Amino acid sequence: MYRRHRNDEHLEALVEEALRFTGFHLENDLSGSEYWSKAPLARRVAVLLFLVDRGVAVRAVSQGRRVFELIETAEAWVANQEELTPYRVATLELIAALRREQSRRSRPSFS
Repeated sequence: MYRRHRNDEHLEALVEEALRFTGFHLENDLSGSEYWSKAPLARRVAVLLFLVDRGVAVRAVSQGRRVFELIETAEAWVANQEELTPYRVATLELIAALRREQSRRSRPSFS
């Protein structure tokens, strides 16, 4: 999806959405990770967009905001990708952060 974009404006908007999402929504969840707490924000964006490209994460709208949600089998998909072996733990940590963020969003808010 993101690698196939031919329109620079659309690609830029997609990267900006992923940057905003990983920087704001996942920051606290990833700060406890030895890997992600030291990794540049651009790496979070790259891994998220990789997951989008593979159909493991999908872009959605929630409460008027663009979010990224995981398919049900995301963890199993990562575990079955031999080429991800060196990156498996870090990728699963990012997926866990996405799951926690998705769970927070799905809880009813009390005003």
